Amino acid sequence: MKMSIGRRLSLLVLSQLLLAALGIITSIVAFRRLTAEAAYLRHYIFPPLVVISTGIESSNALYALLARPSLDVSEDARTPILRLRSFIDRYQQDWLTATSTLPDAVRLRAALQRAGELRLLEKEREAVNLIASVVTSLERTTGLVGPAPAAPSLRRTDVEDLSAALVQLNKINLRYMEVAYGAYDDNRRVILLLFLAVGLAGITAALLFGLAVRRAIAPRVRRMVAAVQRFRERGDYEPLGDWGDDELAVLAHTLNTSFKAIAERDKDRDRFLAVAAHELKTPLTIMKGFSQVALTHRHDAAVRERALAIIDRQTTRLGRLVHDLLWSARMSGGELPFKPEAIDIEDLARRVIGEFELAAKDHMIHLVPRGDAQLLGDPELLEQALWSLLVQAVAVALEHEPVLIKIDAASASRVLITIEVRGGNDLPEDLGKLLEPFAVVAFEGRRDEPRSTGIGLYLVQGIARLHGASFWIERRPGELMVFSLELRR
Repeated sequence: MKMSIGRRLSLLVLSQLLLAALGIITSIVAFRRLTAEAAYLRHYIFPPLVVISTGIESSNALYALLARPSLDVSEDARTPILRLRSFIDRYQQDWLTATSTLPDAVRLRAALQRAGELRLLEKEREAVNLIASVVTSLERTTGLVGPAPAAPSLRRTDVEDLSAALVQLNKINLRYMEVAYGAYDDNRRVILLLFLAVGLAGITAALLFGLAVRRAIAPRVRRMVAAVQRFRERGDYEPLGDWGDDELAVLAHTLNTSFKAIAERDKDRDRFLAVAAHELKTPLTIMKGFSQVALTHRHDAAVRERALAIIDRQTTRLGRLVHDLLWSARMSGGELPFKPEAIDIEDLARRVIGEFELAAKDHMIHLVPRGDAQLLGDPELLEQALWSLLVQAVAVALEHEPVLIKIDAASASRVLITIEVRGGNDLPEDLGKLLEPFAVVAFEGRRDEPRSTGIGLYLVQGIARLHGASFWIERRPGELMVFSLELRR
């Protein structure tokens, strides 16, 4: 059974995760092991050597006392002997490896056994016992312990035996240190080899699974690259037949969706250009025709005046269309100017209504303000938006229907502008389509009214976006169409 690419990728990821987890666990164990070894060396192997050196110093001090002519040296011997007693008691309690049950002592005995040096334990015990007996003898002969002798003194044989035993104990502990360091090096080598083994296993697994994944992925990726290349060179949309539930299938589906969206966008662009060319051609054709009418009827004032009026109206329409096309292109390229300043929406609306009423004589426009409509915005852009909304409202309104503009500024955080008109029976069910360029060219109003360029609502949406505002269109009962623009203060 052929293994899917998703399963191979899963196995590759799983193997790498397991090896990573193994590496982490190995690192933690190694770190704890080496830390324990270092603590073991620091707290159990090194200190006895330091303490033994103090014992040797005390022994040398007793040797110095033997060279005095006076036999009464008990007071001067007190301090060295007390130090020796402290040393031997502490050594027997903390570092006598031969008999200690401490974990560090058990570890050292195991290392000595591996190194074949167990005989050192007996030598250590003998040296420690000799030092203890000599110190006891020195305490009695100098009167530090027990009944005071008639003539306190140091015996040379005791001091010489003490010195020899300390030297022997020091050699034994030096050998202990060598064995402990050898065990430490062995552990370090084992850990290094373990790390190498884990690393080699990871590299091998990655290579094997990587080759398997490559064999499964490479042909599919090449097909996708070829499809992208063809689409870039010729613009041909060829669906990628790569089905499945793995990541490459998802990528193929994404490419199919993207190619389809780009192809549809190209079709929309071609349609936009065709409609724009038609819209530009229509007023030019009318202007050309009526200019010829005016020229051929130079002496007929009525015909000439009517022709000039139509030419003037078509010129206004053409200028508005070119203006909207330029604004649309600038908005699509992200170059629409935005220069905010403090403005009064009510004053701006009254100015736009005053200009608009000169063109829309068949519709009464009523303004109903509420509250202080001061806010921060671009007056030129908002004027364009209001004009476009009025044009569209008149274009969809029933004949002689009034247009109601409400400005609700009662809220401290927003200003809501609504334009209400009865009509819009022929509009599509999905009002969102009205926001597409040239989607409403059919609703151009009557002969003597402002005509929609089909780009106005698209511009309103872009202007709203620049202001961080919201724009929507809705139907309400009673054949009422409502255009709403909510601006933030």
